[in-house]
Amino acid sequence: MASRAGRNTKPIPISVARTRLFELVEALLKGRSDRVTLSHKDHEERVVLVRASDLAKLEAEVAALRERRAPPPPRPLRGMATLHVPAEEILVQTRAEQARLAAEKLDRMTAGLRDRAAS
Repeated sequence: MASRAGRNTKPIPISVARTRLFELVEALLKGRSDRVTLSHKDHEERVVLVRASDLAKLEAEVAALRERRAPPPPRPLRGMATLHVPAEEILVQTRAEQARLAAEKLDRMTAGLRDRAAS
C-alpha cells in the first residue's frame, strides 16, 4: 500500500478526529488517503484507520508468509519402518534386556547396602 497522504503525516488527536470523522472516512474511501493515524493524550501507542479491503489484503499476505515460513508438520513414525523379524520376537528381546538391566541395578543397590552395613 503506497501512502497517498504520506507515511510521516502527523497523528491527529482523537478529540479532533471525532469532529472530522466523516471527512476522514470519506478521504479513506475515495482514495485520498490510505490511512489516518490517531493519537490519544494518555497513550503513547497510535491507532490507525484503514479501509477494510486493505486490512483484509494485508492479513492475507501475512498469513501466506507465515504459511511459507512454517516448518512442515512432523511425520508420524508409524509405517516408516519395515520389520524383518516377527514383532513378538522384538518384544521378547526387549523385555529380556529390560529385565537384565533391572537385575543389574538391583544387584548394585543391594551391594551398596551390604557395604554400608559392613562398615
